[in-house]
Amino acid sequence: MQGALQRRWLALAGSAALSVLSAACSSVARDDAAEDNRQAAADPPVSVEDRRAILEKEGKKSPPQRAPDTSPPETRDAGEVPPQILAIFQDDLARRALVKHEEITVVSATEQQWSDGALGCRQPGQMYTQMIVPGYRVVLEAAGNRYDYHSDRRGNFIVCSSGMPFPPVKQQDKVPAPAY
Repeated sequence: MQGALQRRWLALAGSAALSVLSAACSSVARDDAAEDNRQAAADPPVSVEDRRAILEKEGKKSPPQRAPDTSPPETRDAGEVPPQILAIFQDDLARRALVKHEEITVVSATEQQWSDGALGCRQPGQMYTQMIVPGYRVVLEAAGNRYDYHSDRRGNFIVCSSGMPFPPVKQQDKVPAPAY
């Protein structure tokens, strides 16, 4: 019984000692902060010219500057579809319509701001990203038929036909056949 009483007494004494130390430390920190604030308030403001002179005396360098851009300027007009994107669409249409590249004509090619991730061709029951998606709309013609390609700027696309989206031919090949 005496051992339990001694343990409680030691725990209580230790707790009290920690409380006293904690209070002392926090009051010292508050006093230091108050002193810093008084010191800052007592110093007069320094003008921009004075600051520049101080920096020059200390020999500080100006902040690092960005290196000049040495890449050639982009030559395509704003709103024009990049040739790489157009080539992706033509490759898809050649497979889709079973025609040669020479038989494909570009009817129209424009830059587009799609209202969401559906790229202007919603499929009922699907959920899409709810944000503006910059991309392109390209209408191609082959074998007397027109194909409406909708894409984002990275080349992800669908073919929109009668308001229904169709994936690229390569993706259609990957869909497993139904088992009977």
